[in-house]
Order: sequence, then C-alpha cells, then structure tokens
Amino acid sequence: MKLTEALIAELAKLAETERTILSVYLDLSNGWDAAKHFIDKESARLLPLLSKEEKDYFETSISFLFDALKRKKAEGFNHPGFAFFADLGANFVREVELTEPPEPLVAVDEEPIIHPLALQLEKFEPVGVIMIDAACARISIVAGEVIENIDRICENIHHLTKAGGWSQMRYQRRRDKQIHHFTKDIMAEAVNSFKTANIKRIIIAGRGRMITALEQEFPKDWENKVIAKVPWDLDYPDKEFISKIRPILEASERNHEKNLLEKLVAELRRGGLAVNGLDQTKAALERGQVDSVLIIQALDFKIAEKLTNLAEATGAYVEFIPKDNEILKALGNVGAILRYKTKS
Repeated sequence: MKLTEALIAELAKLAETERTILSVYLDLSNGWDAAKHFIDKESARLLPLLSKEEKDYFETSISFLFDALKRKKAEGFNHPGFAFFADLGANFVREVELTEPPEPLVAVDEEPIIHPLALQLEKFEPVGVIMIDAACARISIVAGEVIENIDRICENIHHLTKAGGWSQMRYQRRRDKQIHHFTKDIMAEAVNSFKTANIKRIIIAGRGRMITALEQEFPKDWENKVIAKVPWDLDYPDKEFISKIRPILEASERNHEKNLLEKLVAELRRGGLAVNGLDQTKAALERGQVDSVLIIQALDFKIAEKLTNLAEATGAYVEFIPKDNEILKALGNVGAILRYKTKS
C-alpha cells in the first residue's frame, strides 16, 4: 500500500480505540537480513513487557509481518523503507511502502505511531509527471526516489517532411491534427490518474513544441498545479530525472511553507484565525478548530506524534517546518491556522 493522506487518517482513527497497536518501521537500504535482525532484537526487548494476551497477539502480528516481508522480497520490492501496522485485538493489518529509509522502530502502544509517515508524506508529497516527445508520452507519479509508471501512450506522428505529392502546408496540417489527438488522449488519461491519486503538483517534461501542444489541453484548474516545465528526453535514466526535479520540488515546498507562515503571522497580528504555542495549538486541535497545523521539525518526538495524531483525526493539514526556521521558533515551535474562532 502506498503512503497517502487517506491511509494516515485511517491509522489515526485507531487511536480512538482502547486496543494495543503494533507499529513497525524498517530501513531496507541495508538489506532484508538486517531488517529481520532488527525485528528479532526488538521483539526480544518487548515480549517481557507484554501481558499473556498481548504476547499472543504480538507474536501473531510479527508472523504476519514476516509473511509480508517474504512476499515483498519475492516480488522484487526495492523501496528503501517499509512500515507495518497491526491492531493486536482486531483483524486490522496495513503495509506501507516508503520512499525514504525511516528511523527503524518496533513499538507497541495504545495508538499507532504515525508521525514518521506524516513527515515523509509532507517531505515527499507525490508529484504527477508527464514526459512527452513526438512519438510517446509517459504518465508517472514521483515520490522521493521512486517513480511509479501509470501509463505510456505512443502514436506514429509523421515528421515534418514532404511525402508523396502533398504540399508542405497540407502535410503540416495533418501532423498538427495528429499531435492534437495525441495530446488530448494523454491529458484525458493524466487528469483521471492524477485525480484518483489526489495529485496537487504536476511537472511537464519534454521538448518545447510538444509541451506547447500539451499546454493547449490543460484543464483550468491545472494553472496552479503545474509547478515546472523542463526540457527532457524520454530515453534518459529515471535517476537523472529525479536529480533534475529535486531542486524544483524543494523550491516549491519552501514556497508553500513561506505562504503558510505568512498567513499564520498575519492572522496572529490581527487577532484572527490563528493560535501559536503548544498549549493553545493542542487545545484548538482537540476542539477540531484547526485547518492547518505547523510543527517545527526539532519538536520532541512524543509531542509531535500527539499533535500529528490529533491533526489527522480531525482532518487538519500538517506542515513540518525546517528546524532552523526562526519565525516558528519565536512563536513557540508550533502554530495553527483555524477554521473558526470559539466564542469568548
């Protein structure tokens, strides 16, 4: 299962139960054997701390985890990280593919540990990509170091040369018509795929003429979603593409953070829809008032986990701000933009 906002929200709801939850984060960059060794070591640490009933649930859940890892290995799974969650008192198991190696963890608690998931989703929010040339187009979703191919559409478009007895102008019109149908088909597939995946940012890659043709088919709501158009050749390696767009994605993320911080400060200055500091932010989250919560990355893990759970359980957007940000530091390391104000 891929990491999505819906998945995090689903996990957050488990905190409302009184059952015990197993949360596992594995760094697979050092191989499967290293991951198994870590699970065995942490299981030995946890077992003496559990009741008899919890031990039975825990051992069953760990066996499910090993089954999942065995299956992933056989499928050729090559992501750098993997997370696993099990409700020890109910028939609930979730496997999550991660695009960055996480801090390894095996934990048993009354609620799932979701802060690392939220942090990774925010850091590597999926971006939709359309690569296009005069022969083919590739529709993909990029998250972190992983490119997931959605579709590849190819069409035999004639090159701009004379053929048979056609005039150059007539030949050009035929080619333009082919390009129009080609780009229209591409956009229909991309719009559907990106909507299904809740993609909020899009990059167009290819050559000038084909990008221009594709732009003519953009829906109106893509004006604010397309964050870059970059020159690219579909035959180049994926790793090179990821390296090329990384600065673009980082700049987009910094700009998004800047806009949220500016909105937070503006609302605080006018005594409007915002609060800051741990106590006020936590209270607003508990009341379901929060639209967006801003958390500095240097915040204590347990506190960040609690705020993240509250946010996800109430549908609030979570933004993690770099630890060296002086504005949020001065505001108490956390702040929230509110949906509404409470009556005094």
